[in-house]
Amino acid sequence: MIMDERRQTVEGDGVSVRPDIKAKDRIGIYGGSFDPVHNGHLRVAKNAIAQLGLDRLLVVPAAVSPFKTGSAREGRPDRLLLVRLAFNGMEKVSVDDREIRRGGVSYAIDTVREIAAENPGAELFFIIGEDSLEGLPRWKDWDVLKTMCSFRSFPRTSESSTEIRRRLAAGEPIDDLVPTPVARFIAGSVTYNPDCGIVASVLAGLVRKNGYCPCRLPKAKEFFCPCGEFMEQLEDPRFHGLCHCRLYLKP
Repeated sequence: MIMDERRQTVEGDGVSVRPDIKAKDRIGIYGGSFDPVHNGHLRVAKNAIAQLGLDRLLVVPAAVSPFKTGSAREGRPDRLLLVRLAFNGMEKVSVDDREIRRGGVSYAIDTVREIAAENPGAELFFIIGEDSLEGLPRWKDWDVLKTMCSFRSFPRTSESSTEIRRRLAAGEPIDDLVPTPVARFIAGSVTYNPDCGIVASVLAGLVRKNGYCPCRLPKAKEFFCPCGEFMEQLEDPRFHGLCHCRLYLKP
């Protein structure tokens, strides 16, 4: 059981927490390519929150992984979209796109430094798969990185992004491997509008307008559009084009 690291005083037969001592925030950082995201990623996130007693878990998709350079999908905006869809609504989880916005090769040391600076005094945990343990000494500035956060590994799941890509190439279903919204978007080949200027403008507008798109229809957490019109367009094999706010494209 994870206990808050706060001073405690004994009052009678009970224990009380001193109000002048604030518990350290416990923040998890779950990075990776997520190429594409799958159910195993969600299970690792849930297990990390429960087992480590996290207050928050930041899911951080890499722009380009140092160990997977050359991937055709890395850096594409639809990969970030799928991650947002997968984790949408999961308690204590937020998708952090700083590495996508930063661009180039994504190094954990840069992200951990930023998050540490934004959350002074917080206890940071970096979440990895157990198959990554042996490679940690090869990470950039490893000697510094391991002093800034605690690494926690979780067992590899039965799902794999490689298997998903194989099935997609073979035209086989992936519904048992990925969350339903992700399967629906992949099946409909939905991506962001290829006009990056429009995408940036719409996403910036969503922030300014507290999650409302230009046509004022409400968005769900992480900017996923749940409106009935767009859902009908996804279901209609005859429909090809942009959604009402021009953010999403169904080719």
